[in-house]
Amino acid sequence: MFLQSFKHVRLETYALNLPEYEVTSAELEDRLSPLYDRLRIPYGTLEKVSGVAKRRFWDPNVSPSEVATKAAEMAIEHIGFDRDAIGAVVNTSVTRDYFEPGVSALVHGNLGLDERVMAFDITNACIGFSNGIQMMASLIESGVIKAALITSGENIARIIESSLKLVLEDDTLSRDDLLRLLPTFTLGCGATAAILCHEDIASTNHRIVGATARTASQHNGLCKGNGDFYIHQRLDLNPIMHTESQGLIGEASKLGGRMWQDFSEGTGWSRDDVDHIFCHQVGKQVNKAFYKNMTLDMKKEFTVYQRYGNLVSSSLPAALFTGLEEKGIQADDKILLTAFGSGLNSIFVGIEW
Repeated sequence: MFLQSFKHVRLETYALNLPEYEVTSAELEDRLSPLYDRLRIPYGTLEKVSGVAKRRFWDPNVSPSEVATKAAEMAIEHIGFDRDAIGAVVNTSVTRDYFEPGVSALVHGNLGLDERVMAFDITNACIGFSNGIQMMASLIESGVIKAALITSGENIARIIESSLKLVLEDDTLSRDDLLRLLPTFTLGCGATAAILCHEDIASTNHRIVGATARTASQHNGLCKGNGDFYIHQRLDLNPIMHTESQGLIGEASKLGGRMWQDFSEGTGWSRDDVDHIFCHQVGKQVNKAFYKNMTLDMKKEFTVYQRYGNLVSSSLPAALFTGLEEKGIQADDKILLTAFGSGLNSIFVGIEW
């Protein structure tokens, strides 16, 4: 069992940066109408299957570092200590500005941070932000740094455009081919940031309790993007993502059951102890059967995929940050973050508010 326990790490602040431009699933289907008509697919299928009614897009040329920097600035504005205490910046997005340098270096530069503040990227599909929490909490707990900034800036507008181009130009595309591409059209754009710190300088008592992780790599073929994804490149070089949704969701739910057992044994949390659950926002496929496999209570889940879509690595933190503002979470409430991503990877993180 893999478990990291933390006693001295606090969630100081957080921020969500969303685009203004909103696109409904119906509007996307209008653009797919030639394919829908040829394959005789009922309009409304995208929202019916996924539960995603709308999502937001940035212009395809907006840089992940730009939107991640904005989220970081929003978070830094509310910290209760001097920003010089930040000792590390980690960016966790799948989309990025360039093949190199890392997005973290660009965010670091945009913020004008001292060169003694280290910067690096973690790219791990949809669970990168949870990886960032793990790594930064470990550095803080061990005394290496006092505070850390975690960012994610996801601009998936170009992959949407390249996927639309593919499906409309390929006359041989079948219904099965479309099903593997359909999850791409549930994606949305968004950026998130969080600042963790040692309890000695914290202005909150929101404790990161612990984290556990598993990698079920026998299922690493269930979701694949066929190329590296950076913004400043030719449109025809953007990746196309193929997803075996039914298999991916089914295996993720089984993995979630094993994950919860690890987390429960390691932290002492029972099913009844958990007050709030925030899962990766893939859509309504994460349903009662999924939660039954995890042996957790779906009634405790908070979702935003209906209005944001799947924000890739910003998805779970966007749900958490929105829920923190809307749910009326109380002091001492126990929060469980259940992250899942291609690999097949999973990370569970516990927070005591």
